[in-house]
Amino acid sequence: MSRNVTVVSEDKTKGGSTPVRTGTVVAVAYSRELINGVGKETHDTAQITRWGIPGDRHYGETRVSRGHVVPNNRPITVVGVEGVREACKRLGVQEIPYGGMGENLLFEGLGDLGDLEAGDELHLFATDGTPGAVLQVRKQNEPCSSLMVYHKQMPKELYGKRGVLCMVLQEGSVSTGDRVDVRRGSKG
Repeated sequence: MSRNVTVVSEDKTKGGSTPVRTGTVVAVAYSRELINGVGKETHDTAQITRWGIPGDRHYGETRVSRGHVVPNNRPITVVGVEGVREACKRLGVQEIPYGGMGENLLFEGLGDLGDLEAGDELHLFATDGTPGAVLQVRKQNEPCSSLMVYHKQMPKELYGKRGVLCMVLQEGSVSTGDRVDVRRGSKG
């Protein structure tokens, strides 16, 4: 498996204050209604708040899970474009359009994000270096059957590569072209 990853440093500090790699935001996506049951509309910019992106289907203090209302502790979905491209290539299908995975943020340069763990942080920076939102990984995002709209084997191909579900540690704006730094979270 090939990965387009830029290593910034070997992070040996507990708490992950030094970025371990850096990438770029290639798409910002949100919409009240899903496209084809999974995708979202792309935008140039968005404001990330504690409860996600205003105007997004998954925005709010609570969400519905298996018929129950639960706290929304994972309002932002992040996907690595490399994992999606690789899956499409293996399946012989056209690339999925930006926003088509149901992501809020699509990153390039970080690989498929399959190595990210709960507690890892994603720090966003505007193109001028101004700090933006900070996200914390809650868990890997398991592929759902809705992805079969692209190919019946798409969920299987994306297992461990669908991206991550995040909570918001620091609110801020995000735009396409922004930088993202991965920082390892504290392991106890």
